[in-house]
Amino acid sequence: MLSMKQSDYINGLTGNFMIRLMLFFAIAFLTTNAPHAEPQWQTHESIYEAVKSYVAQNINTTAEYEINIIPLVNRLNLPLCSQPLQVSASNLMKAGRSSIGVRCNVGKKWAIFVSVIIKPFDNVVILTQPLQKGETATAQYFSTVRKDVSQLHDSYLTTIDTVLNKQAIRALSAGTMIMTKDFIEQKLVKRGDKVLIIAERAGIAIKMSGIAQSEGSRGQMIRVKNQNSERVINATIIDAGQVKASQ
Repeated sequence: MLSMKQSDYINGLTGNFMIRLMLFFAIAFLTTNAPHAEPQWQTHESIYEAVKSYVAQNINTTAEYEINIIPLVNRLNLPLCSQPLQVSASNLMKAGRSSIGVRCNVGKKWAIFVSVIIKPFDNVVILTQPLQKGETATAQYFSTVRKDVSQLHDSYLTTIDTVLNKQAIRALSAGTMIMTKDFIEQKLVKRGDKVLIIAERAGIAIKMSGIAQSEGSRGQMIRVKNQNSERVINATIIDAGQVKASQ
């Protein structure tokens, strides 16, 4: 039989062994289940925001516009940049499709290109009702709509000032986008019309009756026959049925 001291010694060894074994398993468990640091990626949304900000600061248009970004591939993982992203483009920002460079210049450096489509919008004048050839366009014929103007090349109108009270040179349907080339000045005088001829002599205005020998619009010069003298003179149209004799 073991003596009391031998028994105590063996029990002590056993106890120490069990404590060490328990510590070993505890450390192994904690090591196995310790959370691993997940890699940090640059979000695609942060890249898009950097691109939008760059476009807003560099776009070459005064019109309203929309930016459509072609999404990056979902599986594209880029290391998180510890500094603000660097954005650049080789050309000025304008309507249409552009390619914009985005890069990170610190840490695990990377660079990509992001495609964007810029659509400018403006209030465009259109017809609210049909307009026949030769018909005069008054204010009631017009309205404005917000429209993508990226393909219009400045051929559209945003106000009616340049076409108001002018005559259509062709039939135009309702909804037609208005262009200056579709209109001419209203004919204020037609061939054979009776007109009032105004002539100035030494600061005195002399008025005579005449017959228009051709038609014309405000500011145009036409031939007019003086009914009193039967002479044909040159005169400038100043209003409906009124002309001013050339000096």
